[in-house]
Amino acid sequence: MTDQAPALLDVLAEYGASWQIVHDAEIGVWTAVNRPTPTALHFICAYNLASLAVKLGATGGRGTG
Repeated sequence: MTDQAPALLDVLAEYGASWQIVHDAEIGVWTAVNRPTPTALHFICAYNLASLAVKLGATGGRGTG
């Protein structure tokens, strides 16, 4: 990623295949959910899309198990 804030389409293109990314405007939080197995749940939340992208990048591509 660049120094600019990522666009939603960029984040979806990078992580959307493994993570369900949602913005809850009511409480102002971005979330990413991944279910690598039927009994496992990975959940990441952030106050803005840029922070969510950084946290997703820190997973090292471990989104699918």
